[in-house]
Amino acid sequence: MKLITMKLITTKLIRLTIFSLFAVLLSGAAQANPKHGYKTLTKQAAFADVRDDLKDAIINRGFVVDYVGHFNTMLLRTSKAAGSVTADGIKSPYKNAQYLQFCAAKLTHEAISADPRNIANCPYVVFVYEMGYAPGKITVGYRLPAVGPTRTSKRIAKKIEALLDGIVAEATK
Repeated sequence: MKLITMKLITTKLIRLTIFSLFAVLLSGAAQANPKHGYKTLTKQAAFADVRDDLKDAIINRGFVVDYVGHFNTMLLRTSKAAGSVTADGIKSPYKNAQYLQFCAAKLTHEAISADPRNIANCPYVVFVYEMGYAPGKITVGYRLPAVGPTRTSKRIAKKIEALLDGIVAEATK
């Protein structure tokens, strides 16, 4: 009787472990999908606070934000000329949307030394946005680095991704 009970408990634990691993894998896929080419995390907060946290996460690593692109402003400004509106008839789906570009010189030199085609990853860009229909839900993310054909390029692409991942994680904690 005890053997049957132990087998039943073991079977249930194995099933629970498999289910838990599957759930973890699915949640990660929702955030980083190589088919989509980007990774995002979300946070409930004020847009300006998260954007400033993102900027600080870059600066805290010793990098300089070279440029801040005001993506939503551009969409609003050019909507009429482009003849573009959303399905709801508005000029932009965003309430706020910006991107920040920066360079990590040491990592960039390492990448370019490995393969000059790694220029495809420069500059590094992270983005932050708030949808008009979901105020206070802020999405922060980055494009996944292009992976070159060499082993060194692949290793460096992982370093770039780890850097961007750390910056986005810090901004959304």
